[in-house]
Amino acid sequence: MRQVFSLELIRNLHLARYVYFNEEFQEVYAWFNGPQIKIFDFTGEEVGHTTIINEQTKSEYKQNDDIEYRDVTTSIDSIVRQLYVESDNE
Repeated sequence: MRQVFSLELIRNLHLARYVYFNEEFQEVYAWFNGPQIKIFDFTGEEVGHTTIINEQTKSEYKQNDDIEYRDVTTSIDSIVRQLYVESDNE
């Protein structure tokens, strides 16, 4: 089925360097370049954020750190896995 996204969501995402659409939970995860991943719902409202984890050191990235692209995708993968684990437990 075709999804409809709001203009506000598109405005929020137009500068993102990496975007992941989680259609089942109707959320979008966007990385813009800093140490955080922003979470939007399909209306475009920001519903949360999380800090990217450095997989080598297992610590959160700081504002001036050079962020590994792989850590961005791994952090988003862990968010998605956590959502599915929580929904399975309900």
